[in-house]
Amino acid sequence: ITLCSDPDYDEETLCGAILPRIVTAGTVTRRAVEKTWLTASNAYSDRIGSELKAMVQCPPGYTFVGADVDAQELWIASLIGDADFAGIHGSTAFGWMNLQGKKSEGTDLHSKTAETIGITREQAKVFNYGRIYGAGYKYAVELLCEFNPKLTKEEALKKACVMYNATKGKKTTKNFIDEKGKQVKKTKWVGGSESEMFNSLESIISVPEPKTPALGCKISRALEPDKVSDHFMTSRLNWVVQSSGVDYLHLLLVCNQWLFDKYGIDGRFSISIHDEVRYLVKSEDKYRAALALQISNLLTRCMFAYKLGMNDLPQSVAFFSAVDFDVCLRKEVDMDCKTPSNPRGLKKGYDMPEGESLDIYQILDITKGSLSPVSEEKSEQHSKIELKV
Repeated sequence: ITLCSDPDYDEETLCGAILPRIVTAGTVTRRAVEKTWLTASNAYSDRIGSELKAMVQCPPGYTFVGADVDAQELWIASLIGDADFAGIHGSTAFGWMNLQGKKSEGTDLHSKTAETIGITREQAKVFNYGRIYGAGYKYAVELLCEFNPKLTKEEALKKACVMYNATKGKKTTKNFIDEKGKQVKKTKWVGGSESEMFNSLESIISVPEPKTPALGCKISRALEPDKVSDHFMTSRLNWVVQSSGVDYLHLLLVCNQWLFDKYGIDGRFSISIHDEVRYLVKSEDKYRAALALQISNLLTRCMFAYKLGMNDLPQSVAFFSAVDFDVCLRKEVDMDCKTPSNPRGLKKGYDMPEGESLDIYQILDITKGSLSPVSEEKSEQHSKIELKV
């Protein structure tokens, strides 16, 4: 097995494997559930034991290769809105902000939210995801009061109203005649940067058998419209985006395994934490594995766009911003994970060096855009995937 196949493996060392007790589809959105590794926090300097994940290290001769999907659920939500509105990437304000907004310039979604209502960018992330998942004014007021205890409820409500009017917009009701000749009331969101996205999500969950756009996974029968009418809207909106995120993970993993098998890359899937994946890869194959991961991400995004009726993909979302190469499980490759229970950090305490993080251009430069091993003859062009950006 992987643990003992390397010549540097020493039977005397404390080397083992962890088999997490994972429930693969443990929630209504099909997300995996596990009590330790999927819920453990990242390392914080004031949190005892938060270095736990970093204690999981590679066996000799292997490297953790992985990446986080950049703004996965925001992109999925904006893509659904763009497809429904005009069938063009970035055709809605929300879609354009996701494609063109830059954190460094303060033009991305979280930075604009933080600026609008006077909170930090990290707090704005929590606020934005809550709103996109259908949370209302009550949640927004509670969150703002938590972020700033000096705010009164009236002030918090005023800020929430400003933000919701600018993003979600205002709900309007129109009467129309359905195919049976009956007069039906239909509500729509108008006037906000995210109005089209919310209208699209609500249209998905309003059909008799709601399905995810990419892989056609149905919602639980207990939450179908004929069972719940217009109740549980928050959970059902959340289902569209999060369950599509699970579709994304499934497509990514299957595509990557196909490339590993096809090109003889010695690696195995290790763990996924929602929008983050990590593979255990033979060190000499790590750059080819990274290229395979980038290609898998490209094909996965293409599949999403294609299933929503769009036959192109902006380069800004085509690839992971970076693929990480590391000897342990940690959020960033340069984190030393100093905590009250690990005061010396990883470098001094465990002799763990910093990892490496490469973007698509650096990976292409190293691999020359080929997944084939370096030793293969140039004539074997038919067995290659060559990628240029």
